Amino acid sequence: MVVLLILFYWASDCYGQSKLVYLADGFDDNRNKWFEEVTAAYGFKIQDGHLVIDANTTSVHTFQNVGISKDDDFGMHARMIFFNGTSEGWMGVRFGMSEDAKKYLTFSYNNAQGFLITAHFGKKYEVLRQSKSTVIKPYDYNTLTVIKRAGEYQFLINDKQVYRDAIKPFFGPMIALYVSENMSLRVDEVQVFDPKKGKQRIVASQATMAKVEEKDVKDIILTEELPPDFQQFYNQFEKFAFPYDYSTVINQAKDVSQLPFVQKNYYQYELSTTRDHYTFALAILSVCQNGYTFLMGHKYTTGIQRVFRISIEAFDKKGNKLGSKNVGSTSEENGRYYQTLHFRVSQKAASVNFDVEETYFNGNVNKRLVSFNGDLCNLNSY
Repeated sequence: MVVLLILFYWASDCYGQSKLVYLADGFDDNRNKWFEEVTAAYGFKIQDGHLVIDANTTSVHTFQNVGISKDDDFGMHARMIFFNGTSEGWMGVRFGMSEDAKKYLTFSYNNAQGFLITAHFGKKYEVLRQSKSTVIKPYDYNTLTVIKRAGEYQFLINDKQVYRDAIKPFFGPMIALYVSENMSLRVDEVQVFDPKKGKQRIVASQATMAKVEEKDVKDIILTEELPPDFQQFYNQFEKFAFPYDYSTVINQAKDVSQLPFVQKNYYQYELSTTRDHYTFALAILSVCQNGYTFLMGHKYTTGIQRVFRISIEAFDKKGNKLGSKNVGSTSEENGRYYQTLHFRVSQKAASVNFDVEETYFNGNVNKRLVSFNGDLCNLNSY
């Protein structure tokens, strides 16, 4: 995650007496005071360039007064990722919120590729639009953008319009970030911007320089692209809601043996003791500070054994290998199973845990726990 500098400027120069405040917050700290308390029911923290929102036993929102009036044109943009909890719960943004934070408009989505636009009038609410869209990336980063011009609102997910309408309800000058109960959400960017100029895309060091030199920062890239061969490899993996087991991922296995990235990393130094080697993409396990972890399968023959081995593989954002950790194997000898494998994978806070069972031909069962830190891509942390 590349951290954004927090930028403020008053819109009064362009909008007369408007008090609308434009902002871009990349959560390198809490100087905007998104939160001031943590309770057993919910929690907030700044971590690794993200605002982490834990809605333990109640839905929760955290808000800012940016001075929006019912006559202002504005844009609001946020980038976020589901981290844990109820896999199909709602998360998103609120705007036009009253100063007592009880009335507002909500734009949210879930991992079932659903999106929802609602107007909340205190104890009552109205659904303005509810539908599904394939532009939503389940269990991955998604962006939500709301643009208001001349009383008409556009709603975009990952920069693709999913709804457009003239919406009359407007309650006040506040914006908010929102997540349903029993969920954990990470937000790594939120902006309020001038729709005529577009949202800002800046990195910390460049933003500091741009502010000092009064340069236009809207065209500076937020994040680096993955190398093409690594992007192609990354795109082969599915993301599943925790917990899940062996039977879930094995049915989704994709043979990636011929991909250039796989050839470079897994076949360049092929051992002479193995043959008929195939590599499979099973699941993406975590998005870390410095890269990604994947669940992979490796099918090969060694001696008289036919082996299907499953491992955790970590790579940085450039595609450089950070480490590998074995989960377990299934093996056959002379057409009969010598060893079979089953596992269940779950997540608790940053820890990704595999409860592994290997059963041998004689009935013996080997049980063990395989864990790693999903925030750090550190396969040696447990």
